[in-house]
Amino acid sequence: MARSPLLLAFALALGPTAACGETYIDTSLIDNDADVAPADGGTSEAGDAETDGSSAGPTTDTESREFAATLELFALHAREISEVVADDRERAASMLDDLEADWSLIEGIIRAEQPDRLFGFSQAVDLVRSGVERNRPADVSKGWKLLADLSADYPA
Repeated sequence: MARSPLLLAFALALGPTAACGETYIDTSLIDNDADVAPADGGTSEAGDAETDGSSAGPTTDTESREFAATLELFALHAREISEVVADDRERAASMLDDLEADWSLIEGIIRAEQPDRLFGFSQAVDLVRSGVERNRPADVSKGWKLLADLSADYPA
């Protein structure tokens, strides 16, 4: 009889760990070559790409300022969608298509230049997108406000 409480305690202790599943990590978001030096001491392909001037992001101060201005215009475009979505869903949907096209270009630059900021921008664009698709003007408004804040904080 004394064995039964011990067995029960053991079973309860192992129960939560026995059901653990496998953890999935999406490695497509990780730039494996950028920060890792080759084991043979040579130069990496990522290092060669950076030195030949073919990087995806802005390379000069002027280009960085222009990109920051582009981000501000991107946020203003989201604001315009916010002002239209409640009254004219079709127009908001066509404006969203333009915003998505801009985002496809901007996303690559942010990913290359400031990958730690990409999540915030993605969340803001997702709010604008879902707000237009679900007719939720408050989501669109929150999305453009986040975009405005993120754009203002982006290093020039």
